[in-house]
Amino acid sequence: MADSVFVKPGMSPKEIVAAVRSLKGVCLTSVGMRDAGQSDFKNRHRIYDLKTLAPYYNTMGLFSAETHGGARWHVGIMNRRESPFEEVATLRELMPDVLQQTLIRETNLWGYRPYPKNVIEYAVSKVDIDVWRCFSFLNDVRNMRAVAETVMKRGRLFEPTISFTVADWATNEYYLGVVREIADLCGGTDEIVLCIKDMAGVGDVSRIGNLIDAIKQKYPALVIDYHRHITDGLAVPAFLSAAKAGATIFDVEEDSLVRFYGHSPILAIQAIFEESGIPVHLDRPRAEAAVQKVREWIGHYEWAESPFKGLDHTVTLHRMPGGAFPSSFEQADKGEFLHLMPAILTVMSLYNRIVKYFDVTPGSQVTWVTCSGIVNRYAKEQGDRGVRQVIGLLTKFVADKAQDFDSMDKAEQDELLLLFRNAPGDFKNLLLGNYGRLPVGWPAEWVYRSTFGEEWEARIRERKEVSPLDSMPPDDLEKIRRELHENVGRTVTEEEFILYLMHPKDALEFMDFRSKFGEAPLVLPTDVWRKGLTRPGAKVDFEHWGKPYSIELVSIGAEHEGIIHVVMRVNNKTRVYSVMTPRAKKAEIRMAKGPNAIGAPINGNLWRIGNPARGPVKAGDIVHKGEEIANLEAMKMENAILAPLDGQIVEVCVRLNETVQEGQLLFVIEKAAAKPDANCAPGSIVV
Repeated sequence: MADSVFVKPGMSPKEIVAAVRSLKGVCLTSVGMRDAGQSDFKNRHRIYDLKTLAPYYNTMGLFSAETHGGARWHVGIMNRRESPFEEVATLRELMPDVLQQTLIRETNLWGYRPYPKNVIEYAVSKVDIDVWRCFSFLNDVRNMRAVAETVMKRGRLFEPTISFTVADWATNEYYLGVVREIADLCGGTDEIVLCIKDMAGVGDVSRIGNLIDAIKQKYPALVIDYHRHITDGLAVPAFLSAAKAGATIFDVEEDSLVRFYGHSPILAIQAIFEESGIPVHLDRPRAEAAVQKVREWIGHYEWAESPFKGLDHTVTLHRMPGGAFPSSFEQADKGEFLHLMPAILTVMSLYNRIVKYFDVTPGSQVTWVTCSGIVNRYAKEQGDRGVRQVIGLLTKFVADKAQDFDSMDKAEQDELLLLFRNAPGDFKNLLLGNYGRLPVGWPAEWVYRSTFGEEWEARIRERKEVSPLDSMPPDDLEKIRRELHENVGRTVTEEEFILYLMHPKDALEFMDFRSKFGEAPLVLPTDVWRKGLTRPGAKVDFEHWGKPYSIELVSIGAEHEGIIHVVMRVNNKTRVYSVMTPRAKKAEIRMAKGPNAIGAPINGNLWRIGNPARGPVKAGDIVHKGEEIANLEAMKMENAILAPLDGQIVEVCVRLNETVQEGQLLFVIEKAAAKPDANCAPGSIVV
């Protein structure tokens, strides 16, 4: 297709929307550089390999390329040691005519918890992205306000997104209400693209066509992008249904990237559309070349694929989306409960009929951590019999008794009232409105009783009805910047500061890694990055900043007290490096024992000691029962550590941003004694 580029950076949102409207058929967004890797490869695709696609993308005639955002941001700094800012800059140079697109989570941005409005505005204003796809896992459009205003003021294209599922409550009337709120927020439909995010691929063929037809009848000029995973096996006919109903943009990926939980193959979609009489704006030969280029390097990532193979039509029940599926299996494997995955998926299919929202991040993490925690608890306490018991209990309650709590017998009611007692902190935040309002109302009263115990009525009174944008106080950005400067011992860049705002612990580790190893992640071939030089005489050659480098492994010494000496030759200069093995001496981990010891409830990262209201907690501080004294991040979810009693912190046994294991001692606390004191108000506690 001659002159296939029809939209490009620098065009105004109105010009971009007009260009799409003028097309005779449909156009495509390639998610090959972002969501393809998240959905099937745990975000492990490196920019070293992905950038080889850029020359083809630049002339292919895409609407946009999703190159940025979602969990790729986090895994980039945590695992690949790549900065998302580096990726955008690299791709700007290699494909200057392509709209780069990000995926952003309204108040959560590229993190997993709500951020204050000033943090959202600051971060969004600094990232060089053309198309901002923004979704709410609650479809709470109020939460999109800060992102929408900042993006539109910058003259970039805002792509508000509907989270989609199939349920008795998810009617056309419900979704039209969401679209109406979006149109009101954005001042109409002439400068936006609406995305329907069918993240788990649960929209059956007739349902998705019916919904798009209803939207187009109400808003005939609205440009609609259909984002759909292939998990249920029905993506191709669903795409045709959506196109015939009026959708114009479709998310695809290179055929050679397609596995089980990602997106539809670009060449196959182009072919079926054309055969069906729907023109596709695409330079097919360039797309074919990109597909072949992927085949040259995709073999390096076989290890990262999910162990759960094949399409899965039961996704329409459990609704675990592609982005969360592979990472959940990885977490289950590391946690040694992979064998429980079928049971966890079954519990999820029942849970999502009790607490109603959309299983996209962070909702998918809330669902996963909550349900896997329930199944693991039953398995630890009662083995396979316990797992069968909880599935039987929930099946009876949800499927047989239509969630009529009073129709369950007393023993079953008591068991339900313990179901969520150990739920993660983010599940509790969800129930308290800290993420925003749930799509069709709050869950039943028994869920609050189960979660909060005797305090349930008081906690319901705390429930927020406003958006987090209106309830969270602003962060002191300059104070945070000073803290970061002190932490790393130097002035940090704007990009490093934003990384720190999103993921403090992992950003610090990323900066430390890059200070030691420089830009090695950007220049080392993937086989060397993953496996290293494995035998004496092996070497790798590359070019960096115009200068050639050659690194050769000369020898590997014998291990002594956990230390191995490795001899390398770098550009013909011999150097010796000391490498610590897992057998190197490590500090002994103290475990929580006794009533005064507060231990970690699960494995995770201690990203906060104290709480936002009072600041850090230190030895000697007085704390009160139920007060948050630390927060543990595990599987992308926050878990508040609460003081079990009124008392004084005797010892803080861990450091901020330390990785801890289940049962590890975090605090030693001494119970406060009530003493009469003339200077104290009645009921005061004196230590």
